Amino acid sequence: MFHKKTIRSHIRLGIVLILFAGCMKAIPTPEPVTIKFPYYERDAAYYTTLAEQFHARYPNITIELVQLNRQNINQTTANDVFIAGQFSLPQLMQQDAILDLSPMLEQDDAFDREEFYPGALEAFKSAGKTWGIPSDINVMLMYYNKDLFDRYSVPYPTMGWKWNDFLDCALGTTDPDADVFGYAIHHDDEMALMEPIVFIYQHGGQLFDSWQNPTDLTFNAPLNVEALEWYAGLIHNYGVAPTRGQGPDSTSYYPYGGVMQNKYAMWSGMLSDQGGYAWQMRWQMRWGVVPLPRDRAAFTLATVDGFFISAQTLHPDECWKWVMFLSEQMPTQNMPARIALAESSEYTTLVGAEVAEAARAAVGEAILLNPDLLGYEQALSVLETAFTAIRNGDMTAQAALDAAQEQVDF
Repeated sequence: MFHKKTIRSHIRLGIVLILFAGCMKAIPTPEPVTIKFPYYERDAAYYTTLAEQFHARYPNITIELVQLNRQNINQTTANDVFIAGQFSLPQLMQQDAILDLSPMLEQDDAFDREEFYPGALEAFKSAGKTWGIPSDINVMLMYYNKDLFDRYSVPYPTMGWKWNDFLDCALGTTDPDADVFGYAIHHDDEMALMEPIVFIYQHGGQLFDSWQNPTDLTFNAPLNVEALEWYAGLIHNYGVAPTRGQGPDSTSYYPYGGVMQNKYAMWSGMLSDQGGYAWQMRWQMRWGVVPLPRDRAAFTLATVDGFFISAQTLHPDECWKWVMFLSEQMPTQNMPARIALAESSEYTTLVGAEVAEAARAAVGEAILLNPDLLGYEQALSVLETAFTAIRNGDMTAQAALDAAQEQVDF
């Protein structure tokens, strides 16, 4: 038998619960949203897994993966979220194709700028606004063929090596009778521009007054000339690198054919090249990788990819959640832009201890190229022409850089 006070207590509790329930508002179920995201076929499994994980976290958001091909490669910005390099930023801004992410970034208390490598987030800043969130960093490194080094009993390159060490390795692995060269100089593609620039800065030279905010340039400074004399000497003095029409791949783009034929002991390339990933040709040799050799300074170049939100999207908040989720994941091949991910054992397992060590060391020596350099496209074209003349032996380094300087002094 209940006590009267107990009965009254239950009655009062019931009344309170009834009144409280009347004051409560039903929480609306989020409307289903679909976000389109483009990807390349080689990354299909990677993004499929991430899309499923994201949907499990946010059941109302479905990621529709759109495979890129020759027919739709130019329609990337028609998707809600996409990934692109920092050099796409000026054109994307000019086309009003992307959203300013600054408001979302400022409102997201979980976002920490310090979690990214220095310069990574800044690569997507322009006009005082942030337009992209860094995904991964691609840094320039030195690859080498371990089979050739073993054949000629030459010690492998090591961390912290210098120009003299590099030359010793190149001389020791050059074998004219076997058509083997110690180093594959780049005569084509973007590396034909980047490679000599790196040598200039390693020697203490300087082309631009600032990498971050370039306003002036000097091509024919004495240290620049010295660096390119040494660079050209790899071909014309030491014979450790082929001329444009020489070598195993004289009729194809350097150095890819020769590398695949085991004819080059060393070649510079980007982190994304590892194992032939970016070449879409798996390397068959035993290969290694180290940071680029140094002279007066340690120096290399790097690029960064980032996630953008299309200005056409109808779901910016949901897109931001997808961008944040993606930025926290381990990329497929390149170095994560988030420091904690890059230094994790997971990254070491993904790419191997040798690649991870080289990438981590190189990123501390790297300059992240600024999209503002695109404003100097004409000057860079002039510089590239000078580099070609120097490599071909048509002009001395001094004459070629003097001529280039005259063309940009206006």
